[in-house]
Amino acid sequence: MRILPDKESDILLNIFDSLTIPVFITEGQRIVALNIAAQGIFHYTPDEITGKTITEVIVSGPDSVCELSYPLSPVSSFPEDVSLCGIHFESFCKKKNGEFFLARVSVIPRYRDIQTLIVIQDISDQKRLQMKASQRTKELSIFDTFAKILTGDSDTEKIMQETIDMLLLLMETDGGWIYLIDDKTRDLTPAVQKGVTVDICGRDKRLKPGESFSGKVFSSNRPLLVKDAHADPRATCRDTKIKSIAGVPISSKGTILGVLGVASQKASYFTAMDIQLLKTIGSQLGVAIENAKLIGQLQEKMRQIELINELSGIINSSLSIGTVFRIMMHEIKRLIDYDSGSILLFDENENDLFIFALDTSLKTDLKKGVRIPIEGTTAGWVLKNNQPLINYDLSTGIRFPDDRKLLDEGIRSIISIPLFQDKILGVFNLYSTVPFRYSEKDLDILLPVAKHISIALENALLFEEISREKKEWERTFDAITDMVWIEDEGQCVIRANRTLLEKSGLSTFGVSGKKCKEILDRLGIHSPGCLCSDTLLTGRPSFRELKGTGGNIFHFWAYPLIDEDGRLYAIVHYLKDVTSQRLLEQQLIRADKLASLGTLAAGIAHEINNPLSIIAGYSEALLERSKDERLLQIEEFEDFPEYLGTIHNEIFRCKKILQSLLEFAGPQGAAFREIDINELIKEVILLVNHKATRLKHNIELKLNRDLPKIYADPGSLRQLFMNIIINSLYFTPEGGSIVIKTEKDHPVEALGLQTADNWIRVSIKDNGIGIRGDLIDKIFDPFFTTKPVGEGTGLGLAIGLKIVEEHGGTIDVESEEGKGTTFIIKLKAKGELYPKPK
Repeated sequence: MRILPDKESDILLNIFDSLTIPVFITEGQRIVALNIAAQGIFHYTPDEITGKTITEVIVSGPDSVCELSYPLSPVSSFPEDVSLCGIHFESFCKKKNGEFFLARVSVIPRYRDIQTLIVIQDISDQKRLQMKASQRTKELSIFDTFAKILTGDSDTEKIMQETIDMLLLLMETDGGWIYLIDDKTRDLTPAVQKGVTVDICGRDKRLKPGESFSGKVFSSNRPLLVKDAHADPRATCRDTKIKSIAGVPISSKGTILGVLGVASQKASYFTAMDIQLLKTIGSQLGVAIENAKLIGQLQEKMRQIELINELSGIINSSLSIGTVFRIMMHEIKRLIDYDSGSILLFDENENDLFIFALDTSLKTDLKKGVRIPIEGTTAGWVLKNNQPLINYDLSTGIRFPDDRKLLDEGIRSIISIPLFQDKILGVFNLYSTVPFRYSEKDLDILLPVAKHISIALENALLFEEISREKKEWERTFDAITDMVWIEDEGQCVIRANRTLLEKSGLSTFGVSGKKCKEILDRLGIHSPGCLCSDTLLTGRPSFRELKGTGGNIFHFWAYPLIDEDGRLYAIVHYLKDVTSQRLLEQQLIRADKLASLGTLAAGIAHEINNPLSIIAGYSEALLERSKDERLLQIEEFEDFPEYLGTIHNEIFRCKKILQSLLEFAGPQGAAFREIDINELIKEVILLVNHKATRLKHNIELKLNRDLPKIYADPGSLRQLFMNIIINSLYFTPEGGSIVIKTEKDHPVEALGLQTADNWIRVSIKDNGIGIRGDLIDKIFDPFFTTKPVGEGTGLGLAIGLKIVEEHGGTIDVESEEGKGTTFIIKLKAKGELYPKPK
């Protein structure tokens, strides 16, 4: 083997050093020398490198590629056969510290191929520039194509298909996909898939957030880059050929709509620049999808408005519900698919539904006129609750047993909506043989449609009724503000005016055939016998005064209707609530009395109070002197302290009576605030409990915990309840019972007021001696009392009445001699009172 002279080698290496070109000299595969430029790049000294094989510094392979920041095509390795010398190729070079760089290698033979000159040229920067230029060209091409896709079509599915086709072509990927979020389940559903698969397995495959690669992109709402799918746990690929994956969220205005992903069979194929490119596409794609949704919603709203407008025109043009129904179902078919549709009317007499109109393409036994029970059916539930209902799948557990008839005929899903116009009319239904056919979106369309059906239905029913009756008589009859109804000779109601229907809560159909006693019971009026018996016997009008359970007073007249033969064939009943009139009369009388007595009481109280104060002062002074030991030793003075004490006590009893007179004349600065009536009653019971125990009386509390609070003066109400309870204790024999009950009540209509809040009712009932009938109307009069002289002033209940009236409430008494007395106080709950509309 001939060795190159050292001097000649040095000259050759120096020449390449002057050109800053790294050079190795090898014999076969072994390195024998290198220049200073090579030492600077590879960081080897001549002693460290001499003897090593050239393949230790010029290498190639997948591991090298992973260390670089850009992807490269496969490169050549150093040739083993020296006959290949004189070639040029690209390869990776490895430095002493393990770093790699890409170089262009030239192999030049010398001296009969015994030695070889290896020239190294670093092309890493050049390659990066080429890659950037290529990336920019690719991006411009993708953006240009994507812009054409977005502007060329408004169909979302087509835009997504063309986007994936573009990415596969211009990014030279092996697969691409788009997942979109299901708005209901929040799952990811596959929209587009082409090429190799990552986590898609069929069009119906759904992904939960965090599941598989796309689920992780969705749950994190961040891009995800996997360079080696088989080594990275974030990727669970179904296709073993996939090496690298990139995915980004599809979003619009911060809201994630889906996931865009691409895959390649090459390792480390995608870079950070590709992620940025995909993010831009995902963002624009999100805007396009959102815009398409908005356009679709707008178009759907326009179709709904168009449908409603058409229905309005149909309803206004015809009073035939059959005609309206047929045209309406034809229009609904344009928006919502169905196999059968029906209107079920509510029959109040039979308390069931019957098929009034039907549109179907199915063979069915449920034809027009067939009756449907309310219990056990979807339509019955909708009728009772006055709420729409979607039964998504009848086969998955029969919620309503009688719906099995529909299931047997092939019906799988139902949407049912109540028809209501001032009162419940019936139910509108759509049926489908497909499960989960209907959704909330369909309900939004059908609710205004059902309103128009209700209007059409009510119009048709009213038209049929009005055509059978005399219009003028009907209007006059219903215009009467008092309650009027007509009974036939069998005493069954054949007609009632609107006021009675509103007061009793009955419908025109529901009131027909009812007895007079049933009507009065619904109005809270209990009559011991037939009210029109005198009219039936004499054929003349009769009158009675009735009292309701709530304390209302009614005047009742019965007028006979006589035919041409003089036969009584019907009776007109006229019932008028005169509570307000009676209360007004009583209030005027009381007001007059109270005004006069108040003035008198105030004058007397002030005139008497001054001398009583002087007498009380002297009596206190005499009492103090009477304690002198010298006076106590005088026998004639022995009774003086007792007499003076009696005088002193009676003076203060007189002052207390005068104070009651002053309070009766005018309340002293009442402080109104929000209070709990139950707690106030408990406080009063604590004050009277000792006396009740002494008399062996039992006080029972029945307090409703759900009562609203009231706005009142607690001091005045304590005085009110104290006076009533002490009266009950006084007039109840030893061992008696007193029951105090609180409950919700409604505004007293006789006051001409109404409020959005409930009223509360407090009743104090005892089983004492009761009040004689001729005394009940006098118990609230000032100075009236049945107690013995010296035990009562007769002002307790008079002051109590004034307290209740100042609180805007009412007080009433019910008593039966020998059986006890009940005082009933009604107070408004917290809230403003408004005039009752006329």
